[in-house]
Amino acid sequence: MTGASELNRGPKLRAWQHSLIFLAAAAVVVARRPDAMIHAQFYAEGGHVWFADAYNFGWWSALLRTQDGYFQVFARLGAALALLAPMAQAPLVLNLLAIVAQALPVNLLMSGRSAGWGPWRFRALLGASCVLLPDYGEMSYSITESQWVLALCVFLLLVAEPARNMPGRVFDVAVISLSSVSGPFCAFFLPIAIFVAWTRRQAWRWVPVGLLAMAVMIQAYGLLVIDRHGRAHVPLGASADLFVRILGGNVVLGAILGRIPLATMPGRGMFILLLCAALAGVAGVTFCFIRSTFEYRLFVVFAAMIFLVSIVFPHNSRPAAGTTAWWLLAEATGARYWFLPSLAVAWTVLGCAWKGNAAVQAASVILLCGMGFGVVANFRLPGLSDLHYAEYVRNFEAAPPGTVMEFQENPPGWVIRLVKRTAQ
Repeated sequence: MTGASELNRGPKLRAWQHSLIFLAAAAVVVARRPDAMIHAQFYAEGGHVWFADAYNFGWWSALLRTQDGYFQVFARLGAALALLAPMAQAPLVLNLLAIVAQALPVNLLMSGRSAGWGPWRFRALLGASCVLLPDYGEMSYSITESQWVLALCVFLLLVAEPARNMPGRVFDVAVISLSSVSGPFCAFFLPIAIFVAWTRRQAWRWVPVGLLAMAVMIQAYGLLVIDRHGRAHVPLGASADLFVRILGGNVVLGAILGRIPLATMPGRGMFILLLCAALAGVAGVTFCFIRSTFEYRLFVVFAAMIFLVSIVFPHNSRPAAGTTAWWLLAEATGARYWFLPSLAVAWTVLGCAWKGNAAVQAASVILLCGMGFGVVANFRLPGLSDLHYAEYVRNFEAAPPGTVMEFQENPPGWVIRLVKRTAQ
């Protein structure tokens, strides 16, 4: 480790201090959408796929099923755990696991192993932005989106200093392995892991390379063999106009101002504003890329890859006639696709404000004020509509074995279909 990294380590945190940091981060996540705890309900794949498959087919059979073309083990394990709780509390189990995933990056950034990112106070700001991002939206609604936060965790572990004890190495292996079979991100992580292992010349860094290589083969088998048609193919409708709107409105301004549908606002003046935002965002990230740390540079590369692949191969429900995938993406404020690239923008602003020349710091402080407004205005996320899940459960539990029942689920139009088992 370099001398600068040693200076950046800050105070050595003990287990109880990490526990307090984790609880504080989790409290912020819950405060942003308290209904996830006090009135838990399934959302989208959470009930329609994960819980329904675990209940109807058995948790082990469900674990080996693909969804959207790849394996998603974390969500399916969550559904398996939910089977152990009373059915009325099953959504709460999934929500708790999602909250754990959302809080974890804060602890990883505060660890001394992440000293390469900068001083511990700066890393605390980076961690806070992970749970305070104004355009958080979709990330808070389902365990399904936990794969994106777990991907961030894996990236932080790949660029962190290797663990020096066995518990730390077991933790790394567990998180990297679980995340790698819970989404397609292993394909992006493998070249990053190889690059880090080659440049840092530490033997342990080749362990993640091996884990990721196996995960890539597993996910490729799911995508190319088991579920070749698992992803919907819709007209992209790609255009320079929509690219500017998506990048400037959803990624850059979304990271600053939050869930404002700027990308779809008409008018030449609005387009010019979005174009300026996109160019300023690219210029700021490029400036920091040139002057910043090894870790930040790799994160920018990672976030850029995720952004480009997300808009080239988006997963959308089939749009209505005359609507394209890119238009739906432009409408999608707070979408999971913007989480990592918007986080890169937020970290760029924080980095420039923390350490830049006077002009750059002044501009960054202005953006931070805008981001502060965005955090306050978007802190409380909209809760889910009450679809009377508990009433469905009571009726289902009173029904005879073999009864097929459909539960209405958020978002409107989604349905959970369960077949009553012979033994409860």
